[in-house]
Amino acid sequence: MDGSKAGDWRLPNVKELQSLIDFAYYNPALSSASGKSRWVSGDAFIGVQPFYYRSSTAHSNNMTDAWVVNMLNGNVSYDDKINIYYVWPVRKEQKRRTKN
Repeated sequence: MDGSKAGDWRLPNVKELQSLIDFAYYNPALSSASGKSRWVSGDAFIGVQPFYYRSSTAHSNNMTDAWVVNMLNGNVSYDDKINIYYVWPVRKEQKRRTKN
């Protein structure tokens, strides 16, 4: 519905997911788009769940683990990649067309 196609989206790395966290808030640990109040559904994002979201970042000591970010409280940890978590896809960087 947004005009995207296969390959337009990716999993964010752990730093990108962490950048969404605002520790001033809980359940979820997100601020509004303005950054001045608590996030509510539909303000910048919809359907955010207060649970762990998987990142694309593997744990450096064990490549079978990946970092996850808990949107409930902002906690960051890691777990086995075979476990199921929410995902928050981000759009791949778009290459700009240059005018000749």
